[in-house]
Amino acid sequence: MTITLRANAPGTLQYTAQAEGHDLPVAMPAPLGEGPDPHDYFDTALGGCKALTLMVYAQRKQIPLQSVDVDVVRDGSEERRGVYRLTAQLRLNGDLTEAQREELLAVAEKCPIHKLMTAVDVQVSTILQP
Repeated sequence: MTITLRANAPGTLQYTAQAEGHDLPVAMPAPLGEGPDPHDYFDTALGGCKALTLMVYAQRKQIPLQSVDVDVVRDGSEERRGVYRLTAQLRLNGDLTEAQREELLAVAEKCPIHKLMTAVDVQVSTILQP
């Protein structure tokens, strides 16, 4: 899959990304622009993956999970030193036992984006097109 990014106008700091046929705005945070910025999408990927993973798992296991609310809290204060902290706060909605809540928490720790961010050697190449 390829995600494309194109400037909304020459010389601006506002772009539009297209992923799976959907347009996503990308900009710089204030004061240079108006987000969401690339960090926001990185953080959103984690929260979205956890919510979707839990819903699919619960449906498959017939756990009465109605929905998942996720707040992803970013601490980027040490990013320049190589530490970027994200805390995913989950609210599990449904008539769940404590055992089911713990099971779902364990599953959330194994969502694909969590693993990608923490346990996979991601290799990025940047090339110039002609």
